[in-house]
Amino acid sequence: MRVSNVVNRNVCLILAISFFVGLIYCVYAVLYKEATWISLYSIATSTAIFIRLYLVYRKQVKNGNMYGKVNLFK
Repeated sequence: MRVSNVVNRNVCLILAISFFVGLIYCVYAVLYKEATWISLYSIATSTAIFIRLYLVYRKQVKNGNMYGKVNLFK
């Protein structure tokens, strides 16, 4: 059984939103010296990756590719 691109898109969106909220908290923590810059870098990278995945799957779903392969690095 294959997972559709619509499901993958929705999961990536949920993860991107949750990582973005974590990014906002991490920026707050860094500004008030409760965390280090390396934690900010790691969560910012994760947020960017999930946003990119969401945009790739969104484009494929708009083009009608519901179950086909998706090139994530294109």
